[in-house]
Parts: sequence; structure tokens; C-alpha cells
Amino acid sequence: MPMRITGLSSGLDTESIVTELTKVQSNKVTKVKSDQKKHDMRMDKWKDLNKKVVSFYNKTLSNMRFDSSFIKKTTTASNNDAVSVTTSGSAMNSAQKMSVDKLASSAYLTGGKLKSKSGELDSSTTLEYLNEYSSAPSTRTIKAKNLDGTYSDKEVTDDDFKGKVRIKFGKAPESGEDTREFVDVEINANESIAEAIAKLKDAKVGDKDNPIGINANFDSKQGRIFVSANATGADNGFEIDFDHSDMRIVSALGLDYNDNTDSHFDTGEDAEITLNGVKYTSDTNTFDINGLSITAKQKAEDITLTTADDTSGVYKMIKDFLSEYNDLVGEMAEYYNADDAKEYDILTAEQKEQMTDEEIDEWNEKIEKGLLSKDPIIGRVMREMKSIMLGAFDLGDTDKDGKPVKTSFSTFGIHTLSYFNTEENDRGKWHIDGDEDDENTGKEEDKLTAAISKNPDLVRNFFKNISSNLYSKLGDLMKSTDFSSSFTLYEDKKMKTQVDKYKKQLKSEQDKLTALEDKYYDQFTQMEKAMTNLNSQQSQLSGMIGS
Repeated sequence: MPMRITGLSSGLDTESIVTELTKVQSNKVTKVKSDQKKHDMRMDKWKDLNKKVVSFYNKTLSNMRFDSSFIKKTTTASNNDAVSVTTSGSAMNSAQKMSVDKLASSAYLTGGKLKSKSGELDSSTTLEYLNEYSSAPSTRTIKAKNLDGTYSDKEVTDDDFKGKVRIKFGKAPESGEDTREFVDVEINANESIAEAIAKLKDAKVGDKDNPIGINANFDSKQGRIFVSANATGADNGFEIDFDHSDMRIVSALGLDYNDNTDSHFDTGEDAEITLNGVKYTSDTNTFDINGLSITAKQKAEDITLTTADDTSGVYKMIKDFLSEYNDLVGEMAEYYNADDAKEYDILTAEQKEQMTDEEIDEWNEKIEKGLLSKDPIIGRVMREMKSIMLGAFDLGDTDKDGKPVKTSFSTFGIHTLSYFNTEENDRGKWHIDGDEDDENTGKEEDKLTAAISKNPDLVRNFFKNISSNLYSKLGDLMKSTDFSSSFTLYEDKKMKTQVDKYKKQLKSEQDKLTALEDKYYDQFTQMEKAMTNLNSQQSQLSGMIGS
């Protein structure tokens, strides 16, 4: 906006006068800005609601359409301290005997106690200043591979592998050629303990996304280096290859575990259990066997695992389904039944200055709640979902006289509450008789649990029908159209087009306001010039008369 200096000759508050003269057009600009902001807020509200509907559609409804979702199993262990069990629907009802014979462990090396020649020891101490470091190379005999593939003895010294520490990974072979993968770590005598540790931790083989490697740490208080495999089990183990390493470096770091040092090394071991007389091993403490995921926690014998149908699991699935449905229709009802608040525009800075914080919050809350008031799409979705939930199906159920009856939610003690005794936004919500978490129906007879136990096929078939019908109807409502994208209830394409229209409309109204302001300022400028000329002529005339 250009700087204007007016009213010098007239003494008028030109800016205030122009503001008042352009007030009608200025209000139009403000109105478009308000409508634009409310439109953006409405789109955000729809995006959030649509996301919840899609989640309900893709997860809960999709899963409940299949028989497998209603096959729930549970397994109890006679010794929960020794074992825990997760049960899949494919597990067989049974009572099994097992024992935990061995727990998985990781290969672990406790290094020998380090001492510095200077008496001071910390992670910055270099290897050449450690007592165990000797500049004189040692001599040893190794099995060297010949060109023809045979092996023969060969005498080597540390200088043949200067600075090299070879780490082998995996389980050592019981006999024959050692074909394990290895990494040669280059560590020099003038490097610090911390630098050596960092290089050891970088030693890895195998899959880059899930490599076999080691963890290493120096405990300055204990004066020892500790090294462990990064995973449990024999196949994830490691060991230092003394034949192909510079033993000056290995000894300086205290990693030459043997009977003559105070270091100690344990190889990694697999876990082992016996189940029904058959032994199983795992590099972790978890075993996946015939639908059971068994996690061993401590060694124990004479453990009984009892697998049976889990009626509580089916009950929970149905309860969760109804809870998610209730949350959705409850939120939709709140939006749909709210006052539209059309007369409430977004507050301007000037308006906020005239209001208290509480008044501002109340104003904004009314706008927020009324964004989707009486939205026709929400109204349709609620009606379609309600119609399906009120459905009844001929599933072969009969009354006490053997006459066929249709199965509905009421068959299982599931119903909505009394219309006149329920808040408007809660009238579409379903409640389960006997649900201890429901203050309205918790004391009623629990028909659902009884049905799951006595007639699981009826329960399964009914909820498969309900969920399939809901899934199909929501799928139809979320199909792509000229106005909406796929998996979208609301007309997102149309709403995005409206965003562009608001931008154009706002620019048009702002241009009109600017033109109107320029017009009035130009008129006042011309008036100021005329008054300046008049004042000049009067001054000249007064001068002539006075002389």
C-alpha cells in the first residue's frame, strides 16, 4: 500500500474518511476471507472424519467378513514364570506337555583387566602404552591352504597380520573346513582404546538390513573391554581368530581368552524346549509351533499348555466393532445436529480487541461445531449405516417351538437405548446387555456371551452379514466420482475447486477495494491542491492590500 500524506491544507482526517467511504467494499473483502477460512476448516474436518471411516472400512469391517476372524483360541500355561504363549486361530484344542531345557544366549567376551604402563588408564589411552602390548612379534603355526586345496602347516608371526584382528561370525563347524564369514579389523598400536572399540563395533556380515555383528564397550572403572554378539543363538555368535590376527593388538586389548589370562569367553547358544517328546531349537527364546508362539523365560520341567476356544476373544472383537461404530456415528451426529452458525464469521483482529478471551473462544467454538451442520452427505451415510444395523437375517435359528426366526442384534441382547431418554447424538449407538463397562446395560442378562458359547455359528454368520453389508455400502459411498476421489465420502474434488474460486473472488474484491481507495484519495488530493492554490491567492491579495 502506498504511503499517503493528506489533509495538510484542509486539516481533514482523510484516511478515516476514505475508510468510512470504502467500508461496504472492505466488508466484502472481509466476508470472502471469512468464507475462505471456514471452507478450509470444513475440508480439514471432512479429511479427519473420512480418515476414521476408511480405517473402520479397511480394518474392522474387512476382517469381520471372514470366518477366520471368529476363530479365537487361548492357551494357558501351568507355569507362567517359565513360559508365555500367544495363540493363533489355527492352533488345535489340546493339552500338551513341555519343558524348557535351555535358554538362548549371545556369545560374550569379558576381556582381561587392562593396565597402563604409566599407571593412568582411560578410553583415550593408546594400545602401545598398555602393559600387555609387546613390540616383539610372536610366532605360531597355522594351517595354510595350498593352491591345490590341501592344507599344510605354516609358521607365521604377528608381522604377517600387522594390525589385523580377524573376527569370525556364525557357529564354528564341529569338523572339516571353517567356511564362516569374517571381518578383518585394522587396529594400530597408536590408536586409543575408544578408537579400537569403534572399529570393533563396525564389524558386520550378512544382510545389510539385519546384519550379524557385535557390541563392544570399555568399562574404565573395571578396566575391561566387554564384547557381545548383537543377537542370541549359536548362528549369530562370533569369535576372534587368533591364528590370523596380530596377537600384539589382541593381547593389548585383553581379548586373548585362554587359561593363562583373566578373560572369559562364552559361545552363543540356541534355546531348546521339549514339546510332546520332541526337541525344538531356536536362536531366540521364541518358538512358533503349530499355531502357538511359545516364549521360554526360564528353565523348567513338567509344564502343561492347554489350548481351547476363546469366547472372550470373539466377545471383545464384537464389542470393539460396536464401540468403533458408535464413535463414528456419534461424531457424525454431533456434526450433523449442530447449529449451523452461519451468522458467525471468522473474527478480525479489530473485533478480537473488543472481546474477552472467553468470548473469543465461545465464538470460535460455535464456528467449529457448525462447519458440517446438516451436511447432506453425513445425513445419508448415517441413514445407510443405521438401515444395515437394523437388518435381520434368516440364518436357520428357531424359537422354542421350532419355528424359524430371523436373527438380529436383539437376538444377542444388543440394542439402542430409549429414544426419549437418550441424548440426540447418542440415539444411533448400540449397547450390549451385560457389558460391565456400560453403565446403561451392565446389569442386564449377558445373551451375547451365551450365544458365542452355545451357538458360535449363528454369531459368526450374523456378524459376517452385518459387516459385509456395511463394507459393501461404504465401499459404494466411497467410489470415485466427478466430484470425489476413491475412498472418499465427501466431494473433495469439488471442494478443492471452490478453493480456487475463493482465491479469484478475493483478488477481485481486493482489486475493487484498492481502486475505490485510489479514487477517493485522488479526489481528496485534488481538493488539497485547490485549497493550497486558494490559500496562496488569499495570501497574495492580503499582501497587496496591506501595502
